[in-house]
Amino acid sequence: MLLAVDIGNTSTALGLFSGEELIAHFRIHTDRMRMESEYRVILKNLFALEGLPPPTAALLSSVVPPVEREMKRAIEKLFGVKAQVVDAESTGLEVLIENPKEAGADRLVNAVGALSYKSPTGRYIVVDFGTATTFDLVEAPNRYLGGAITIGPQTAVDALAARTAKLPRIDLVPPKGVVGKSTLEALRSGLVLGYAALVEGMVRRFKEEAGEALVIATGGFAETLKDLCPSFDVVDEDLTLKGLLRIHLGRG
Repeated sequence: MLLAVDIGNTSTALGLFSGEELIAHFRIHTDRMRMESEYRVILKNLFALEGLPPPTAALLSSVVPPVEREMKRAIEKLFGVKAQVVDAESTGLEVLIENPKEAGADRLVNAVGALSYKSPTGRYIVVDFGTATTFDLVEAPNRYLGGAITIGPQTAVDALAARTAKLPRIDLVPPKGVVGKSTLEALRSGLVLGYAALVEGMVRRFKEEAGEALVIATGGFAETLKDLCPSFDVVDEDLTLKGLLRIHLGRG
C-alpha cells in the first residue's frame, strides 16, 4: 500500500495505491501555516472516512519545503512508515538541463508518469495546469529535456481581479463565443479561449523544435480545455500520482 503525495503551491493531492490500483484520491488546500499535528488529524480523518487501511510506504513530491517537512513528519508519526521525498536522482531520469537540481519535483514526476504511455515517436509533451502552467519535453526511455513555465489560469484570474477596480473574479468556464457581449463573457473569452490559444501555440512551437510528440495534459484546468485544445492526446488528472507509483516500483 503506497501513499503518494504531491504537494503543490495551491493544492496537495494524495493517492493510496493497492499494488498498481489507485483506490483512493484526495485533494486538500496547501497551507504553509499548518503544523505536523494538524496534518496528522487531516490524514487520520481522511483514511477513517473511507475506511482505508494504513499505507506500508509513502513517497512525496513537493515544491513547498515547509509543507513537505510537516507532512513527512505527520505521515511517519501516524502510520509508522518512512516517508521518502523525490529528487532528481531518485526519479531515474536523465535530467538534461543546465542545473538538474533546478527542475521541480512535480515536473520530473510528471515526466516519469508520461513514460507509462506509448508514444509513436518516443517523445512526450506534458502540460500541467497548476499555480503555474508548465510544458515539459520528455523522451523515452528516460530523458527529461527541459520545458517552459507560464502563469497558471487561476493565478491570472486572481491577479487580474486584484489589480483592477471593476473586473470581477470569474469561474473558468468556456464562453458562448469569442466576442463577449458582457464583461463576464469578455473575461471568459480572454482567459479561457485565450489560454487555449496560448497552450496550442506553445505545443506547436515545441513540436516545431523537437518533432512530433504525444501530448498529455494534467491538472484541474485540463478537463476544461480538452475540447478547446485539439493538440491534447491524453488528459490524465492523476499523472503525478502515477509517476510517484512508477518511481516507487523502480520504473522511472
